[in-house]
Amino acid sequence: MLKTLRVRSRDDAGYNLVELLVAMTIFSVLIASITALMIAMMAQSKDNFARTRSVEQARIGLSQIDRQVRSGNLILDPALDGVAQSGVPANYSLRVYTQEGGVEKCVQWRVIFPATTATIGDLQYRTWAPGAPSTVTDWSLVADNVMRPASPFNAANSSTWPPFWVDTSITTGTEAQNIRITLRMKDPDAKADSKPIAVSSVVTGRNTVFGYSSINCSAVPAP
Repeated sequence: MLKTLRVRSRDDAGYNLVELLVAMTIFSVLIASITALMIAMMAQSKDNFARTRSVEQARIGLSQIDRQVRSGNLILDPALDGVAQSGVPANYSLRVYTQEGGVEKCVQWRVIFPATTATIGDLQYRTWAPGAPSTVTDWSLVADNVMRPASPFNAANSSTWPPFWVDTSITTGTEAQNIRITLRMKDPDAKADSKPIAVSSVVTGRNTVFGYSSINCSAVPAP
């Protein structure tokens, strides 16, 4: 009976100090690895959500512009819409005389930056009745976190494309005017080393072939 008790006591002795230290070290390494993996997965998930938000903002802006341009009677060349007309440089503003929703109106879009050295700006728009600049609405924010393109502008290099420009490289078979719209977005929650999301599209003003007078929407409110 005593012998049996002594054997059982040795079996229940557990770990000695060295074995315990080895077990704790292995456990700590496993916990550290799992924690690092979880942190990396959370950071990746946050970056993916940020990129998704950027794409959604860009698509919302593009869809609104697309409807107005496709119903446009007159699209003014963005290269001629400068600081005096929009408060931003040429090709950063787009002015359209449109009948979207059956209502004639002037619509102006712009990508504006808070300073000449700023790399992140906003996509805004405003409207007014043709020939009545005093009816202009305030600038409305459609998308923020719009990134400035590289410079100088080169039609052969997409990284330099400004927000708005007439793309003559695409033929339509008619006199319809093609406007290239490019928005580069980067959400603040995206990784610092991640590239901006670029969304680009060409929209065509179908009604521009009918030769509406360029006087329409030529009177521009102060930016």
